Amino acid sequence: MRKVLLAWALLSVMQITCVPIAIADDNTPVIAVIVGNNQNIDELKLSQIHLSLIYWRTQLYWPKGQRIKPVNLRAEHPLRLQFSQKILGTLPKQQIDYWNGLYFNGISPPHVVDSEEAVIRYVSDTKNSIGYIDACLVDSRVKAIFWIDHDQFTTNPPNNFYCQ
Repeated sequence: MRKVLLAWALLSVMQITCVPIAIADDNTPVIAVIVGNNQNIDELKLSQIHLSLIYWRTQLYWPKGQRIKPVNLRAEHPLRLQFSQKILGTLPKQQIDYWNGLYFNGISPPHVVDSEEAVIRYVSDTKNSIGYIDACLVDSRVKAIFWIDHDQFTTNPPNNFYCQ
């Protein structure tokens, strides 16, 4: 009885939530690149190369001169690993020396948060920011401007994904 009460107490203290996951036909997560609802996406004119430059912090400004504020998930997050491989071509651990070199030149890496909900909040609350989340988590607070599905980078949601 004591074990049941302890288990119930632990479950009530812990907030266990089921988060939908966007899965493509090949079982890889589908990533949505997002900006805030107030961001004018017509002026962005981004490509996969621009997104890479933004996250490498070599493109620091949007076309109209506003400073870009990219946000990353923590280095161990599975979506960050996938994003880094597909957009940056390396894993976060392989980027440490690069960021150390830039830091001494006054350029900081993208802001890091712990969860996709934190990415959504950062992007929706921070003007000129950009982030990425699981495609199923896109809601009215943000706009998806790109979709990363397996090896494809598109401006339209892919047809072959579903939310689990």
